[in-house]
Amino acid sequence: MCSKQTDDISPLVNLQILGVQKAGTTALAHFLGQHPDICVVDGKEAHVFDQPEIETQADKNSFAKTRYRRKLAHYHSERIICDATPITLLNPTFLRHCVDYNKNARFIVILRDPVKRAVSHYNMSKSRGREKRNMLLSFLLEPWRLRIEKQTAYWPRNSPWRECSYLKRGEYNRQLRVLRQLVRQDQVLIISQQALLKQHDATLKNVFAFLGVKPIAVSQENIFSQPPMSPSLLSSLAKLYATFYFLIRR
Repeated sequence: MCSKQTDDISPLVNLQILGVQKAGTTALAHFLGQHPDICVVDGKEAHVFDQPEIETQADKNSFAKTRYRRKLAHYHSERIICDATPITLLNPTFLRHCVDYNKNARFIVILRDPVKRAVSHYNMSKSRGREKRNMLLSFLLEPWRLRIEKQTAYWPRNSPWRECSYLKRGEYNRQLRVLRQLVRQDQVLIISQQALLKQHDATLKNVFAFLGVKPIAVSQENIFSQPPMSPSLLSSLAKLYATFYFLIRR
């Protein structure tokens, strides 16, 4: 739990909850933020390494430190400093800059059934007015929409990679392969949203052990939930298409 920072020099963020989006990163960050030895950056997501401006910086680490300092005014000597920006894992360039910033950091990835994740992502975009098409058409058109920009580009705010990557974000093997090439195995913890929901205490105990901090009791809460969307034939077909999409990409 964070208190007021005593000076304007902040240490390196040493815990990155890399993703995946719509799998429980907000909930995990909230639970970890209740530990007295863990400080979560203001707003939970610092969005340091996906900033287009970082590409033009000669000293990217200095840029990252400055950005993080703005998010850590409440820091007060906690051992663990956590950023939970889910898009970091999706783009290899973001991930490489993140690892370069602190090669000794620890990295947590939360996974969710990719079909359910894609549906949840679509529902969020639809409810926010960022998606006008129905779910089936959105899934079918996704490869075409993503071809507009290269995967390693620094995507602008309205990039389809940010807004429309419903299925691409569920290709976990590809994303984890890049992470494992960059850091040691003992620096990475992979958990599931289902475990966080169904084995809350045991999962947090495992996370605390991974971080090397004393386990504490943290009450389970429903941090974020979307209102259910009315089922339709098109949404059912979209789920079937998504299921097939992930089957052929195993």
